[in-house]
Amino acid sequence: MATAESVLVIILAVVLLLFLILAIVAVSLGIGILRNIKHIAQRAEETTDSVADIAKLVGKRVAPVALSAAFAAALRRFKGKKE
Repeated sequence: MATAESVLVIILAVVLLLFLILAIVAVSLGIGILRNIKHIAQRAEETTDSVADIAKLVGKRVAPVALSAAFAAALRRFKGKKE
């Protein structure tokens, strides 16, 4: 009986060792994936900042043109109703 218990303990120890090794490998892969996700998120944030800056610059340039076009259209309507 003592040998059967010893064999069972050895088998369980080996299985637990395998699970421990697999857990370590899984955690290291998870850390690598999280680092890649962090890098991608930083790139996305930089890109959105750049797009926001471009939109702000374009808005500053286009706003006066759009305002003058709207003012001209309003004047045309006012002039058309007056006649």
